[in-house]
Amino acid sequence: MGHHLQHCGTASRPLREEAALVGRPVRLPGCYLNGFCPDLAALKEGAEKDDQGQYAYDDIEFVLEVISKPTAVNDYGPKKAVYAEAGTGVYLIVDPYTRRCRLFTNPVDGEYKDEVTVTFGKPLDLTDTVVGLTLTTDDFEDD
Repeated sequence: MGHHLQHCGTASRPLREEAALVGRPVRLPGCYLNGFCPDLAALKEGAEKDDQGQYAYDDIEFVLEVISKPTAVNDYGPKKAVYAEAGTGVYLIVDPYTRRCRLFTNPVDGEYKDEVTVTFGKPLDLTDTVVGLTLTTDDFEDD
């Protein structure tokens, strides 16, 4: 778990000013229990919590997940599908086991139409997304 937190911190450092939500449950379509708790998410300006203290899925603009062995199947499978179904415009997976970042954008009819993969050490261009920056991955480490 320590490596997972280290990767979350490294990956999210340049994004924190843009992000309004870190490690909070979000109600998403098809998630009837507690909802998913992304490692980092950015919300639309003006987003507000509901009566249960959670944000609505349509307030999410960006999600970042850092892979850990116990959660990898969820991050690449159910979470990716639910984020696409919810219309989350940018879904970024940082995977220290494959030493890659996978960026999913353009959700249409419950699936992401566009995907970009970069290996650690190469920049990831997010300037054409709501994130609006280039993420350097030089400091990302494998697990």
